[in-house]
Amino acid sequence: MSIARNFKLTKIFLIAIAGVFSLASCGGSEKITVEATATSSSLSTPSSTTSSVVATTTATETVIETPTTIIDPEEWIGPRHPLTGLPASDGIVPRPALTVKIGNNDSNSLPHEGLAEADIVYETLIEAGKTRFLGIYQSSLPERIAPVRSARSTDISLIGNLGNPHFAYWGSNEGVGAEVEEAARSGTFIRQSAEINSSGAFSRDPLRGNPPYDSVLNPAYLIGDVPTSAPTAIFDYGSLPVSAVSTLGLRWETGGRVIEYLWDEQFSKWKRFQDGSPLIGADGIQLDSENVLLLYVDYFRSNADPNSPQAQSTGSGDGWLLRNGKIVGITWDRQFEALKWSFYDDDTGKPVELDYGRTWVALAQLGEASLLTPVEAAVLTG
Repeated sequence: MSIARNFKLTKIFLIAIAGVFSLASCGGSEKITVEATATSSSLSTPSSTTSSVVATTTATETVIETPTTIIDPEEWIGPRHPLTGLPASDGIVPRPALTVKIGNNDSNSLPHEGLAEADIVYETLIEAGKTRFLGIYQSSLPERIAPVRSARSTDISLIGNLGNPHFAYWGSNEGVGAEVEEAARSGTFIRQSAEINSSGAFSRDPLRGNPPYDSVLNPAYLIGDVPTSAPTAIFDYGSLPVSAVSTLGLRWETGGRVIEYLWDEQFSKWKRFQDGSPLIGADGIQLDSENVLLLYVDYFRSNADPNSPQAQSTGSGDGWLLRNGKIVGITWDRQFEALKWSFYDDDTGKPVELDYGRTWVALAQLGEASLLTPVEAAVLTG
């Protein structure tokens, strides 16, 4: 086992012991449930169903609660949304993945719109240790996504396993633009840039501030409603590895930004913090996810833009998976851009599966991440 892995697993063990004596909650989560209106097809799957219709009468109105089916993702045997693993009780949505480059340079990028509805969010380094997002949408589409920013070389490799998705961005420099055009010609994705798209899906909203922070995308208008093929899964979903240990959360320090994920047992989610504050979306709700993947990758200077770092997202490396209030040390593997991600337990070498739900993926450099101590977690919640 490598020195990096030994250090990583030792840190996990120490923080797990510290967590026992902390007042912060770091236990396992309840199962994720999905509510759906009861139908003859959904009732045939393993689930628990309410058995009656309840009517409550007041002096002014009558409220009727309709029967619902509570679906346990672990027991569901029907179709699943490919990029979350959650039950698709109404069937898999017949649309391609939509990938959108989303700004996160500074406070001018806030608040983000539509980011909470992404099935998967990649976060990668840009200049000066700042980060940007690449939101992947398929199971649902928000009304608006903002701020939409320029394409980077890193994006091309990351979305090569999504089965010809739409790639939406707002411009690029000449070098990256040439890379994007070549990838589009080879069938990696369908290019959707504000500079070339004439559908009206891209617009500017002066209420968001000045360019480039005012850039907005209407995703439904971009993709349209013509049925097409959905992507295949790029992660495996399933049970929690037996080697996972409890943790309070994770910190990623990039040199230009401090990012934290803190476990919220009440909602069974990892709450996102940025530079010491909760990252709040335009809806006023703190951004969160069921899974956090921190993958150690190498960065080098983009051939198309020497000022921009480019992540090497193929090959293999170490990492951490946070799910269900616990953490497990992993090795990631993805030898070619068209392949899905594979993860293996550092202890046992067995495949590791994600929790059902949304996933945020941090592409970090070795040495940038650490586990939250009880004191650090208390500061975030205080």
